[in-house]
Amino acid sequence: MSPLLEQSVIIFESALTLAGCGFLIWFFFVPSGRAARARPCALTVWDVTLTDFLFLAWLILVAGFLGQLLLRATVGPALRAQPEGSTIELILYGSTFHIGAILAWLCAPLLVRRRRQAAALPGAPTARVSPLLTIRGAVLAFLAVMPLAGGTAMAWERFLNVVGLPTERQELVDLFVQTKSPVLLALMIALALVVAPVSEELVFRAGLFRFLRSRAPRWVAFAVSAGLFALLHGNWVSSLPLFVLGLLFAAAYERTGRVAVPMLAHAFFNLNTLLLVLSGVGR
Repeated sequence: MSPLLEQSVIIFESALTLAGCGFLIWFFFVPSGRAARARPCALTVWDVTLTDFLFLAWLILVAGFLGQLLLRATVGPALRAQPEGSTIELILYGSTFHIGAILAWLCAPLLVRRRRQAAALPGAPTARVSPLLTIRGAVLAFLAVMPLAGGTAMAWERFLNVVGLPTERQELVDLFVQTKSPVLLALMIALALVVAPVSEELVFRAGLFRFLRSRAPRWVAFAVSAGLFALLHGNWVSSLPLFVLGLLFAAAYERTGRVAVPMLAHAFFNLNTLLLVLSGVGR
């Protein structure tokens, strides 16, 4: 990348971070922001039984892992023979798990209703909200993420370097840099911007967080959902930033009551990460 373009990316990232700081200052310290923060949260109680929730969790895991196993058994050997076989495998196995989770979430109400008449799965607000309000909420959540998660990432990596712990990036980040195929790059972008945000927000925010928020202390719902979100990404250097990310997405979901808000914020965050990686600034 040319120095001018790289400098433009740095200026753009700095502008986003400053905008995020401005939003946080307004939200916590300006009277109108404090008034907005004092409004009741829009997230409603999820009236689902423990049995139905565990059934949903089991269905998501089975759909995801079964899809991966079937893929490995049927096309795995052929994929490994391809020039970029390892990249193709990672993309397909990852997308299969995410798509399996989404399908399980969508099918769960139909399966539950076979056992009882008034099923509450998957539990979502019925009131219609303007798409512009959803986009606005997602943009504000993303802006809040920029200084908080970004600052956490820098401090955490510095700490790991000081104590001598490894700071390798996620494997998917390296694949974005190394792949030469436009088709594979397009598939990875679709996975990062569409499939992963939808599946992860359904599972961790609309599923786990909302279930715990309806039954456990508030801090437990935030800590457990964000902790599992970070843990299941399987990367030590990104664990603390992802934990902060999970807390912020849960807060956005709690305040708005609409899972589309953290979904879009998640997609914006992944898009910004791709911009940094592909530009070379994030390496």
